[in-house]
Amino acid sequence: MNFRRVVLFVAVVLCASLRPTQLRAQDQRDFWVVNNTGSTISRLYVSPHERYDWENDVLGDEVLPDGEAHLVTFSWRYISSCQMDFKLVFRDGSTQTYLEGRNVCELFAVEFNATNSIGY
Repeated sequence: MNFRRVVLFVAVVLCASLRPTQLRAQDQRDFWVVNNTGSTISRLYVSPHERYDWENDVLGDEVLPDGEAHLVTFSWRYISSCQMDFKLVFRDGSTQTYLEGRNVCELFAVEFNATNSIGY
């Protein structure tokens, strides 16, 4: 594990520990996205593993530069699934999908790198 990754992980842990209890209790699926892909993510789609279409971009007007993290919060009351897939769209228009069906209800963070994702 390189130094940059350790610092980023510690920062995410500290930020999450400082979140208000109300935010943590809003939805058990809320989680941090850590970008270690080497590229800026311009759009991030999260969708239940059992569905064949993507929900809305969770970054909205933001982008997620390499080496940074973003808190994904859920307000989807019509979906109860915890198993999620991810589609990243990078600034250059290329895409990467992660179809492992990560259980975000049991994870604190999902780190994306160039070839796979890691759940924490």
